[in-house]
Amino acid sequence: MCRGLGVRTVTLALLALIAGCSIKDYFMQPTILFLGDSFTEGYGLLPDQSFPAIIQRKLENQERSWKVVNGGISGDTVMDAYYRLGPLLKKHAPVDYLVVFLGANDLFNQTDPEFSYNHFGKIIEDARRSNPAIQIFVARMPALPGMDPDRARRFEAIFDRLESEFQVELLPFFLEGVMLNSELCLPDGVHPNARGMALVAETVWEALFVERLLSSGG
Repeated sequence: MCRGLGVRTVTLALLALIAGCSIKDYFMQPTILFLGDSFTEGYGLLPDQSFPAIIQRKLENQERSWKVVNGGISGDTVMDAYYRLGPLLKKHAPVDYLVVFLGANDLFNQTDPEFSYNHFGKIIEDARRSNPAIQIFVARMPALPGMDPDRARRFEAIFDRLESEFQVELLPFFLEGVMLNSELCLPDGVHPNARGMALVAETVWEALFVERLLSSGG
């Protein structure tokens, strides 16, 4: 029985090589963790309507063996997410890709931008300690309309600073064209409804998977 299983495994691995995949790629299930707040969790929606859940289904439909982790918690600031990160990295180890989509609650709470920046940095450093090969992406977050111009400038500068200092790759704001659109948001005017979240998932899919991860052979 064991010998037969071994022959089957070798045969499948050889078929993977013929198809252009390495043996490592054949057996590997990449894990991607989306660390975020209510926008990632899918506030007001069913769990399978969140954009990480939609991304998981897209990958499965393409017969790609990826594990997508929804690490979003409503109300989280950058600091809150930093304190949650360690257990998430340990539970889902090894995490191959980390996507950080945070900052909205820091804006609502009027957190000092430097404080937010420091905790973004801690997230990146802890992730790399857990897996030196991890690939980290950070999504931009625009300042709020009517915000103090100096604070807005300092907040939006966080992301270019992270790219420069920590060599992370920046992604566009995931809710572009959705946030504050009454047809695509819940009655609060901020959080996406199911239709809006489907558009968010498409933005993430194109910017992250089509343009970056899958185009490189993922």
